[in-house]
Formats: sequence, C-alpha cells, structure tokens
Amino acid sequence: MIGLSSILVDTVGSVVFQELPKSKLNDSSRRISRTKTLDGGCIIVDGGFSESDRTFDILTEYNEDKYNIIQHLHEDKTLINVIINKNFYTGSISFFKDTGEIIQLTILTKEKLNE
Repeated sequence: MIGLSSILVDTVGSVVFQELPKSKLNDSSRRISRTKTLDGGCIIVDGGFSESDRTFDILTEYNEDKYNIIQHLHEDKTLINVIINKNFYTGSISFFKDTGEIIQLTILTKEKLNE
C-alpha cells in the first residue's frame, strides 16, 4: 500500500493505492564514484548510503480518480509526502505516465522522516 499527499493542505492532494508486484520499492544505492587512473587501475570513493538516494518505481492499476490526483501532485507540487512499507518520506514525482491500463511513476526521495 502506498500513500501520497501534498505537504500543505490541499483538498484534492492525497491518494492511497495498491502497487503492482512489478513495482521496485526496495532498491537502494550507495554514493560511489569510480575514476580511472593512468596506471590502468582506478580509485573508488565511497560516500556511503543516504535515504535521499532511494528511487521508487511504482506501477499501479489505472483509475481515473487516482490518475487525476497523481497528475495534480506531479504537476503542481514540488515536494510531497510519501508513505511506502510503513516508512514516511518527502520526495518528488520525477516521472509520470499512463498506458490506459497502468499508471507508472518514479519518486525520488529527499529524506526519510521516521526511524
């Protein structure tokens, strides 16, 4: 179950929906960079892990009301509240698309607000 809402009061700015099994909600990455060196090797710099590196790729069944609310959050809100897997984040919808049967969206997290 996923919940999205506007950070500020908005009468049409919240939606709760069930994600499809192909959604990617648990992927994470580290802040790592690799630079080639002149001797043919490389240097790896590991800056660690941050919740702000998470990206959620979400798929859900199309529903017109759900579509309209997500579109409103995507087009009109810079940051939104995101609840996924009992975790509470702020983030932004960076990608939004519908195929007529499925709504696809990508959320980039800014921070995790719970422990």
